[in-house]
Amino acid sequence: MKLVQVNVGDLVGRRFNGLDLHDQLGKRGVESTHLIWNKMSNVPFARQIFDYPGSRPITHFIGEIEKRLSIHSILQLHSFALPIYKTFRMADVVHYHIVHDGFFSLLALPALSRLKPSVWTWHDPWPMTGHCIYPLDCINWETGCGNCPNLLLPFPMRKDKTAEQFSLKRRVFAKTKMDIVLASRWMINMAERSPLARGLRLHHIPFGINLTKFRPNNATASRERLGVLPGRTVICLRTFGGPFKGLNYFLQALQKVVTDKPLCLITFHDKGHLNHMIGRHQIIDLGWTDDELETIDAYTAADFFVMPSTAEAFGMMAIEAMACGKPVICFDGTSLPEVTFAPRAGISVPMGDIEALAAAMKRWIEDPNECQHRGLISRQICEQHYGEELQGERLTSLYKEVVARRSGNYTGAHSPMSDRC
Repeated sequence: MKLVQVNVGDLVGRRFNGLDLHDQLGKRGVESTHLIWNKMSNVPFARQIFDYPGSRPITHFIGEIEKRLSIHSILQLHSFALPIYKTFRMADVVHYHIVHDGFFSLLALPALSRLKPSVWTWHDPWPMTGHCIYPLDCINWETGCGNCPNLLLPFPMRKDKTAEQFSLKRRVFAKTKMDIVLASRWMINMAERSPLARGLRLHHIPFGINLTKFRPNNATASRERLGVLPGRTVICLRTFGGPFKGLNYFLQALQKVVTDKPLCLITFHDKGHLNHMIGRHQIIDLGWTDDELETIDAYTAADFFVMPSTAEAFGMMAIEAMACGKPVICFDGTSLPEVTFAPRAGISVPMGDIEALAAAMKRWIEDPNECQHRGLISRQICEQHYGEELQGERLTSLYKEVVARRSGNYTGAHSPMSDRC
C-alpha cells in the first residue's frame, strides 16, 4: 500500500505528523511518503511541495490578504495542484495533517478527497470553529459561531466573520469524503457535538512514541549533563507564553509553594520567563530544541512534569514525560486528565485553581515516594496505550479500511464512529 502524508512541516512535530512512524508503517506493508510545505529534514521520503518560483512570498502575500479579509486557509489555490505530484497520483490513500497553517486551501479538500481515499487528523479543534484553534469557554461553535467573544485568539480576525467561515466549512465538509482521526476522547466528544463533523467517520487513535528512546534512564547522569545542582527537586515544564499553555498559572502557583527543599526548574520553548526566580530556584532554560537526547535528559532529570494547559487536544509532551517514568500535573477541562490517566497516575486539579495547583506540586515535592510510584504507573500506561507500534497498527488498519470502502470491498460495520483504543 502506498501512503502520502500532507503536512505543513516535517521535523517540527515529527512525533505526531507521521514522520516518526515511517518505519512502523513500513513493517506493516505501508510505503509512506510526505509532501511538505516547510521541509527541514534530509529524509528521502519527504518532498517539498508548491515550490514554484516565488511560491513563498506569494503565499505570504496571500496570507496577508486573508488577514485583511478576516478569513483563513481559503485563497491558497495552489492546493488544487496537489495531483501534479506523481507520489500523490500513485498513492492508495492520502493522510492530511496540519493543513490550516497558511499554505493550503480548504476549498481543495472535496476535489482531492474524490481523487483518493483520504484521512485527516484533526490536531486541534480549528476544523470545528469559525476561526480559533481552541474556543476555550466559548460554545458558539456548537451552533454556528458568530458574535465571537475573542477575535484575538489564533487565528485572529479583524472583523467578526466567524459565522461566515463556519458556514463555509460546513459546505466544504459536506462535499468532502474523509475519515477523521482524533487522538483523544476529549476531541471525540467535541466532534460529536460539532455540526461540522456530522456525517464524518470519527476514529479515536491516540498518538504514540518510541518507547525504546523515551524510557526511564539514570536520573543522576542526566542531571549532571544538564548541570542540575545536587539535592534539588526538579520540575520540568514548557514555558510558552501563548493563551493556551497556562504559564501564568504555574508562575502564580509556584510563588505559593512553601517548602524547605531546594528546587530546579527545567524549561522548554521560550527563555526568560523565570528570570525573576533566579537566586530563589535554579533555572535551566533549554529554549526551543529539536535535540531529542537533550529532551529525554530533561524528562529523565525531572521528578515530575507540570502541564497546566487551558486547552489541549492531546498533549504529546505529557506522554513523553510519562514514558520516561515521570508523572504529570495538569488542569481539568482539557484532554490531559484523560491522557495522563488522572488520578491513577497523574494529578488533575480544577481549571485555573492556583491554590490547588500549588498544593499538587508541594505534595510531590514533599513526598518523592508517591511521585516515583506514580511515575512507574505512568510508564506502564505508556506501554499499554502510547507505543508507536500500537499507533502504527491502528493507522494501518484504518488505511486498509478506507481503501476497501472506496473500492466497495469493505465488509465491516458501517458506523460513523470507530473507536480504536
